[in-house]
Amino acid sequence: MTRFMDRNVIVGALIVAMIACAAATILKDREVGQSAVSLESPRSEPSSPQPRRLVSPLVPEQQRALAAADDHADAALRAQVEHKYRFLIADVGQEHVDELRRRLLERESEIDLNSRARMDAGIGSLLPADSFAYYQALKDSDLEQHHLAEYTGGVCNVAPLDQRQERLVLDAKLRQKQRYATVMRDVGFERETLSVEERAFAHTRAKESLQQYLDEFLVEVQPSLTPEQYLQLKNYETTEFARELSRLQQRINAK
Repeated sequence: MTRFMDRNVIVGALIVAMIACAAATILKDREVGQSAVSLESPRSEPSSPQPRRLVSPLVPEQQRALAAADDHADAALRAQVEHKYRFLIADVGQEHVDELRRRLLERESEIDLNSRARMDAGIGSLLPADSFAYYQALKDSDLEQHHLAEYTGGVCNVAPLDQRQERLVLDAKLRQKQRYATVMRDVGFERETLSVEERAFAHTRAKESLQQYLDEFLVEVQPSLTPEQYLQLKNYETTEFARELSRLQQRINAK
């Protein structure tokens, strides 16, 4: 399950929107200021040109907005990292929290896979074995985190989950995902081509494995949710798993 949302595009769009908004406000304030001067001093002599200001001193909030825009990408990344690893950070002793946050931010900023592998080892040096295993599951959990956010956002007005329930749902999803990945290695997705028989086997096995993934995940989380929360989750995940099965079938047919 490997759909991605381009973080750089999203962050870039937010930065552009903020700068555009600030610029529009600046131009409006400048026009208003010029109109006020012409009304108050209609016969005043032209003065020597003054250096143009990017932002009027009368609107310091615009200066703050532009300064914030410069750091918006970093702030957005920090917020994303903090959210993605929130349950891991909560488990770590206070003496390592700041260093862990720094290394997680550095790792999520890096796109080179070899560099990321070295950073993973450094993060592992800060964590006990069970916490490092949890980190290994979380580092590739962007899609699962996205699905959790969609589900909790949709149910929040009728049956909101508390933080404990959110963690139980996410952790159960990641455990079942690991089991599913182990089973799917035998299906043949790594091969460039498949025979007719292999393609038929891949279709059958993919459907069975995906259904098992969904069923076992729902069984695991049901005791921790209210009936309404569980029904909403079941409906949401059933739709998402149907989409994933369709994607897998297309991938198999292309081989």
